[in-house]
Amino acid sequence: MIHNKRQFFISGATLLLVIAGVWIASHFFGEQSKPPLASAQGQLSCGSEQYSEYNKNMVLAGEMTIGRQPPTGTRQQQQAMVDAFGALTLPKDKTVIAASFLKTGKVYTQICQGEKCTMNEMAAPEQACLAENWSGCQYLAMQFREKQYCFLTPADQ
Repeated sequence: MIHNKRQFFISGATLLLVIAGVWIASHFFGEQSKPPLASAQGQLSCGSEQYSEYNKNMVLAGEMTIGRQPPTGTRQQQQAMVDAFGALTLPKDKTVIAASFLKTGKVYTQICQGEKCTMNEMAAPEQACLAENWSGCQYLAMQFREKQYCFLTPADQ
């Protein structure tokens, strides 16, 4: 039984510290419930590491930089877009920009003439998607120097 205010506050603070400690430990050391958003072959992965690598090369890859897309749609819709991109046969020695329509997973691509894409080339896949669908289009991925970079933020993050 708590007899004074001091004991009450010490007990409350101790309880809060224990709860915070358990939450932090489960957050950092707990199992990841979802596998990463990635293509079947593993070339395209939508994690922070791959996007950070893109950030190092984005000025070399094109006249326009593409930011990481905010999470939209469901994880299944995003996986369908990543799978559709992974199924494409892309020329290995070319820079490619891709956008996708969220509802169907259809991928729109632009193969750039040079290694560095022009502003118009970078805008072309999203414009083609918007011309066909009016909305629900987003940048999906880029291939640069035979490496693929994903612009999606997984819906469950």
